Amino acid sequence: MTKNRAVLELILAGVLWGFGFVATVWALRAFTPVETLVYRFIVAFFFGEILYFLVRGANFTTVREELFRALPAGLLLGGMLLLQTIGLKYTTATKSGFLTSLYVIIVPLINTVIFKTPSRWRNYALVILALIGTFVLMDAAIHDVNVGDLWTMGCSVIAAFHIIYIGRVSPRVGNAFRFNNFQSLWCLLALLPLLLTQEKVTTQTSQWQAWAGILCLGIASSVIAFYLQVRTQKILSDATASMLFLLESPFAALFGFLILNERLSPFQLSGAVMILVAAIFQILWEPATKTIGPRSESPNRH
Repeated sequence: MTKNRAVLELILAGVLWGFGFVATVWALRAFTPVETLVYRFIVAFFFGEILYFLVRGANFTTVREELFRALPAGLLLGGMLLLQTIGLKYTTATKSGFLTSLYVIIVPLINTVIFKTPSRWRNYALVILALIGTFVLMDAAIHDVNVGDLWTMGCSVIAAFHIIYIGRVSPRVGNAFRFNNFQSLWCLLALLPLLLTQEKVTTQTSQWQAWAGILCLGIASSVIAFYLQVRTQKILSDATASMLFLLESPFAALFGFLILNERLSPFQLSGAVMILVAAIFQILWEPATKTIGPRSESPNRH
């Protein structure tokens, strides 16, 4: 795969993830956050595995290795999406999209503090700019920060760790599509016990949009978009990949505007622009491609 093709594929993933915010809102009209995620990953795993066997046939030679390699990714992904889905019960798809995108700024901090990757003053300047943008996005009023926004901020932290792990493990992944299927399986297994905490589990609804949302999340956002993430992070540096992931935010805002009739005030929009500007400069100051070595280390890993 060439670098240009990898970039185009991640832009497509950004479109699918952006629409995923709308699909989640649809699903939450009939299902709880846990039900939404469980049904999503049932669709993702079984659809993905059926598609894999139809195209590649039965192949069990590396199942155990790939299954356990996908375990951390699946647990991180499940935790990330659970927090994001809970947040979407209380905040808008537009705000959720931009708050989730804070992972692009959190990543350098994690690298510096935990992985001891050298960082420069301009990285911290971008962190400050992004935090100011977040404050403006909240309409510069602490009392306007709702519980959904806080859940979504927690989601962005876990998202950063997920991207870091995928960046480190992707060069050793034999088949990115199968790895993503196993990632979906671990998400499903981690979330299933949470259904026991509910008094009632909804399995039927007359709202067709709710099931449409589940199918969009399972097939488009999970099977296709997360497969593209694993596939392209073999080529692109983590910093470049995280920047392209950021495109889900404007796409979420666009779909929220077109489909859900959500609006940002000009002042709030300026905050979203600050976040995007910070992310753009973050990637412009980082290497565009990663060096594939024994451990596939890159200068800046998220």
